[in-house]
Amino acid sequence: MSTFTKATVVLGAVTETETLRKTVHTIAELCTAEDVAEIIIGHPPKAVTKECLAVINELAAEDFPFPVIPCPDKRPFLSSILDAVDIAKGSHIILCPSDMALDLKCIPEMIESAKRDPDIIASSSRFLPGCTLYEYGTIKSIINRCAQLYMRILYGVKLTDFTNPYQIAPRELYLAVNFEETGFPFLLEMILKPLRLGYKFREIPTNCYPRTEGKSRNSKKQMAMYLKTSLHIRFMKKKDILLHPIGE
Repeated sequence: MSTFTKATVVLGAVTETETLRKTVHTIAELCTAEDVAEIIIGHPPKAVTKECLAVINELAAEDFPFPVIPCPDKRPFLSSILDAVDIAKGSHIILCPSDMALDLKCIPEMIESAKRDPDIIASSSRFLPGCTLYEYGTIKSIINRCAQLYMRILYGVKLTDFTNPYQIAPRELYLAVNFEETGFPFLLEMILKPLRLGYKFREIPTNCYPRTEGKSRNSKKQMAMYLKTSLHIRFMKKKDILLHPIGE
């Protein structure tokens, strides 16, 4: 059983500047040093823009209640999240967007959830009643909702958002899981593999806002790969989902 001490917030940045700065400052306003160990900002050394890297270094030099730590990526693309997990000092990891696309007020709620139930994953959902997808597009919204329904049927659970790993989970879980993907399906793995291992989820509502900086690197091809990944994980043997026992 996990014990909550502090959370490490993990951000990723490539082109973000003002939204990255606003994200870090907002988290510092919402959270205290008693709850947050650090903010780690992952970035690909060859792809990060000079402007974005300058902001990362600027934030690392500022006086926040907790340190802001730059983390050059070693693993490819989205699997580089694990580089931040490797060096995190918190007992729990909060994966958070750096483009202000989702409500940052979820972070204190996630932390309080982890304090009460450290082994329950508190995950944000864009599809709970009352949530709004701003400028999301009707066709995109329909496709996404159909995909969520497909996942609920395939996995036999009542989650409403399987493709949004803005969540808090025990660090020891991420260290033990055998992650296989590097692209966008990696985000799906971060939800589906804990589900297969029997972890319970608690969803927190979040609105979804349009990007004001940068451009999404998602694509129709990547989206199509979600189908393959969802089926692969659904029928994996549980022993193959783990690299080693959790907490070892």
